[in-house]
Amino acid sequence: MDKILKVAKRLKTFTLEDIVMFCDIDAKTAEKFLQESENIKPCGDKFEYVETVRTEDKFKIINKNISSKNSDITVVAACEIFLEIKQKTLTETSFQAYKTFVYSKIIPHFKKFQLKDITIQDIQKFKKYLQENKVSERRIKNILALLNQIIKYFQNEAYIDKTCVFEVKRIANIPKRQIQILTPEQISQFLEILKKKYSYMLPIVQKLITLKQPLNTILTGSEQEKKHIKRKIRKDFYKIKQELGLTNYVIDDLRFSNIIDN
Repeated sequence: MDKILKVAKRLKTFTLEDIVMFCDIDAKTAEKFLQESENIKPCGDKFEYVETVRTEDKFKIINKNISSKNSDITVVAACEIFLEIKQKTLTETSFQAYKTFVYSKIIPHFKKFQLKDITIQDIQKFKKYLQENKVSERRIKNILALLNQIIKYFQNEAYIDKTCVFEVKRIANIPKRQIQILTPEQISQFLEILKKKYSYMLPIVQKLITLKQPLNTILTGSEQEKKHIKRKIRKDFYKIKQELGLTNYVIDDLRFSNIIDN
């Protein structure tokens, strides 16, 4: 019967005899089809083909309900996939922050977990663990928000069920870190340590103090060279802070010092 419709659509207006002749079909069968078809309308002593647009043809409903794969993906694997995706959309600075949070805090704590097994109670324990290890409240908030992003991504992609849904909500203002200004004695000790153990850092620190500019501005060379020297400075600067008994001190605070030991 598809052949009748194709012929009728091509002829537009036709007689029963036209259909019988072009479709090579008996008159009784052809007449019955023409009378019952929604696309054929009588037009005087002839018939006319009418294109029928069904309501459901104008749009369709797509089933967006995705069954969870309930994957056994580990937290380590999930974090690595998430970072790979985010590297394409984040700035270099933001990506490095994500990477630091993941490898220094999230993975060490959840390395034995499968992502689907993390519960709200586990998140609460993680928060307590960070607090007990003297991580600042602002940093804890950022780490938990990142962990939430990772879990949500794999929930939305239907890897795991939505059994751990939470929000990181501020209930009190988190004070900003106060800039610390070293005393002349501390500056003198600081520079003395640089001269003895970390001479490569001495001209950099002197520029920070004299030019009053952040480390990113002071450093020169290619991006790869800057990354390398920043990693080395972070590692050595941490040792210097321990030696001097400084806490919550960052290298850019040196911009606010005015004493240079010559």
